[in-house]
Amino acid sequence: MRTWVRILLYSAITCLVLAIGGAWLHKFGVTSFGVSSMLVLVGFALSVLVALVTVGTLFVSVLRKQPYGLFTMFVAFVICFCLAGYAAILHNKSTTHPVAHNISTDLVDPPVFSQAVVALRGEMSNPVELDERKKELHKGAYDDIQSLVLNSSKDSVYSAALALVQESGWEIVTQNEQEGTIEATATTFWFGYKDDVVVRVRENVEGDSATVDLHSVSRIGQTDLGKNAERIRAFLADLAEKLGEQ
Repeated sequence: MRTWVRILLYSAITCLVLAIGGAWLHKFGVTSFGVSSMLVLVGFALSVLVALVTVGTLFVSVLRKQPYGLFTMFVAFVICFCLAGYAAILHNKSTTHPVAHNISTDLVDPPVFSQAVVALRGEMSNPVELDERKKELHKGAYDDIQSLVLNSSKDSVYSAALALVQESGWEIVTQNEQEGTIEATATTFWFGYKDDVVVRVRENVEGDSATVDLHSVSRIGQTDLGKNAERIRAFLADLAEKLGEQ
């Protein structure tokens, strides 16, 4: 029994190492996206199995009145439960969000990425252009992603947007105050996935207001699980608050 309890704990720790370690191997450039994803999926799948076996073992221990290792088994179950729960959250996101990785506030005239960013993304990355298919995926699911009009001058909005990009921890690639554009790369925490973002600030005809648009594109993967849309929403909300217009 003691040996079996240790096996359960070691199995739970192995699941944790696979899930987190697999993600970090990609983040630090050790493995490819495919290998990293496979390791994480194996970790998630095993966590479900280990959690079920642990619950069964706990039940048998209670029936036999053999309380040895109850705390150890509880720890193993909590580890696997958390991993399985996170996997369920990711699965839910994959089913509730369209298979999209290219999101923009303006589908008619989206902010354009410069050649500097395109070159940085590499040949194997997702294209940055918004074709008709991507626009159709965008509609309905992300109708709330719209251009933001602010009652401030273009210069004020641009300065605030630039400061917010820096505060967000994005790596700035290019910035052009005259054209009102900022290009940056945002990196996710766990996997280190890189998404490229272009912010565009345009002065409106009246001159006393400005329109802000964002275009965020994942470098790899067919779906972003709603991350690009989430990033755009948060940025626009924070920008409006920063300028006192929320």
